[in-house]
Amino acid sequence: MRGGLQAGCRFDSAGFRGCDAGVTRTWHPRILLLALAAVSATAADPRPITPADLWKVKRLAAPAVSPDGKSVAYAVQEWSVEKNQSTSSLWLTDVADGTTRRLTQAKGSDGSPAWSPDGARIAFVSKRDGDEVPSLHVIPVAGGEAEKLLELPMGVSSPQWLPDGSGLVVATTVVPGLAGTLSKPDLDAMRKELKRRKESKISAKSTESRAYRYWDHWITDGLAGRLVRVGLQDRSVRDLTPGWTNQFQLSGEAHYRVSPDGKWLAVTLDSTPPPYREYPNHDVYLVAVDGSAPPRNLTPDNTGDDGNPMFAPDGRSVVFTRTQSNYYNGEFAKLWRHDLETGRNSSLTEDQDLGIAEAVFAPDGRELWVVGEDRGVVPVFRMDAAGGPLKAVTRDGTSTALSVRGGTVAYLNSTSTRPDELFVLDPATGASRRLTRFNDELMAGIGFGRQESYEFAGAGGDTVQGWVFLPPGFDPAKPCGLVQLMHGGPHTMCRDAWSPRWNAQVFAAMGHVVTWVNRHGSTGFGEKYSQSILGEWGAKPLADILASTDVLLKRFPNIDPKRMAAAGASYGGYMAAWVAGHTDRFACIVDHAGVNDFVTQYGADVTAFGFSKVLGGTPWENPEGMQRNNPMAYARNFRTPMLILHGEKDYRVPYVNGTALYGVYQAMGLPARLVVYPDENHWILSPQNSLHWNWEVQAWIARWIGGTPTLTEPRFDEPAK
Repeated sequence: MRGGLQAGCRFDSAGFRGCDAGVTRTWHPRILLLALAAVSATAADPRPITPADLWKVKRLAAPAVSPDGKSVAYAVQEWSVEKNQSTSSLWLTDVADGTTRRLTQAKGSDGSPAWSPDGARIAFVSKRDGDEVPSLHVIPVAGGEAEKLLELPMGVSSPQWLPDGSGLVVATTVVPGLAGTLSKPDLDAMRKELKRRKESKISAKSTESRAYRYWDHWITDGLAGRLVRVGLQDRSVRDLTPGWTNQFQLSGEAHYRVSPDGKWLAVTLDSTPPPYREYPNHDVYLVAVDGSAPPRNLTPDNTGDDGNPMFAPDGRSVVFTRTQSNYYNGEFAKLWRHDLETGRNSSLTEDQDLGIAEAVFAPDGRELWVVGEDRGVVPVFRMDAAGGPLKAVTRDGTSTALSVRGGTVAYLNSTSTRPDELFVLDPATGASRRLTRFNDELMAGIGFGRQESYEFAGAGGDTVQGWVFLPPGFDPAKPCGLVQLMHGGPHTMCRDAWSPRWNAQVFAAMGHVVTWVNRHGSTGFGEKYSQSILGEWGAKPLADILASTDVLLKRFPNIDPKRMAAAGASYGGYMAAWVAGHTDRFACIVDHAGVNDFVTQYGADVTAFGFSKVLGGTPWENPEGMQRNNPMAYARNFRTPMLILHGEKDYRVPYVNGTALYGVYQAMGLPARLVVYPDENHWILSPQNSLHWNWEVQAWIARWIGGTPTLTEPRFDEPAK
């Protein structure tokens, strides 16, 4: 979640009128602003976190270690609430002493840094002032101006150098019938066609395909993904996948790696052809850089998801992640190896009950560095490259974005009280060391409440883990409320991690005890636990949530059982609607982008492919089983006041899920409030909308269970300065 008090905001002069334990209070905006300013005047007296602080955080992107292991490049993103947009630039940090300097200065968005083989240059993707699409740039590491190397009609992404330094490979999107050889006339023809489409007064989208939207955009335009080689000296352009007529994946993303000898690419491609009647089937393909051989599928033995390929340093094998089910069902991804000489695929982590999120080879090829979810945290593991047990090296917080070169293991790490910063590991000792402190000054002025992990007996007597967050300055003698945050997925995990959106510390700053529960269906606690809710999405998770509520009421007697709220998004929104139909223990509910009705959810993007397998039935086969798990089927039990929020461009959980639930509430004469963001998707991502979202959520919670909102209603009526 994001939002808060910002310069340029204007507020309703009536202020906020909220209920706190039955007492009506009026907070005048000017008084609240002055009070917050006084509190934050000195770092010696830290203030509670506000949604505004989430937008002040400098956000680090994935690091890239230099070939010699001595430096790390990465992008840092900064947001302007007033302008409602971000900028990002490239930074360099010295591994030995942590010296950090900014590499790019232009206003715009710089990202995806890739070191040249000799370590003298960095290629990156940039969209700068006046650019319509991102283009490929190269900059000397020693200093100097960035040079634009390649601009294509639909932009470029994911640059990777060829090992001899003669050029790079980038991903792009084309109009297949006009791409030709990507000559200048071909590129001009594509630009003309894209301009025609953009200016056309016909806005209709038509399809006969099962997959026609993804996340927040339509995929009915007949575009195709391509990998392109660009020469460094002559800037020649050559299409490496000229025969590919579809997107690499329905998401439009390109995942590929260049082999150590520069002769091959390992690419993730969706083998299911249009009109996508069958489930998506991501496979790993081998593509010849010189075009001497057609693409070859390395994983035809599996109808599930094969992806994230990487070559071993000796070039003799490709390691990739695999799930054997072809639909989303809580199965853990495992590491597999393809032997390029024999063509054999074999598992490396089959006996490890852990989902693999990332893996990177050590330079000598003998070990793999791995990250994966494990009991509420995301450690860095190491393992023998031939297979064997995963050994945790560091377990603090959440680690992501591994980069390993030249004896340096770099990664990002965050906790619930610290945003991502750059860390390195010593491969010899396993000792971790923090390199950057971009957000220390901001965090020093904030007083966080105590966070603890706890366990309790949940559904079926199983041990369930959760996180509890106490408000800053928690007084066990002072009555307070409880906010149950219900995470989405359903197959994800509540981590000890910083969140720029649903941030538990922000909820706790209102004065409530807050909890996240890794209920049944969560990852990180074994595959059996993750898959325990298939065909019964609501029963066990609700039992866990209510059990955790009882545990916390007993542990913290000052929690008023009449002042409890439940809030969730996506599958957590499903749980919000499920709570409404199955218990009246909560005084209010917040349902953001919730799967509130299973029939409506068939209008979603790729998530609808597996519904017949995980929801208990379909509208045409065993509809009774489906309705047994459908929150809307229990509308007769709805009583609890509900705030319903949704982005209109949400194609993962179509926003009619929200309007339909609101319509039922209104028809039943129940307290409900609907908030729709026409230009947002499944997540509320723009700063000013996020500020408003936070205001709506905090005001609703305060209205029904009390507490003090940490912001007043934001208004952005004045033009940005």
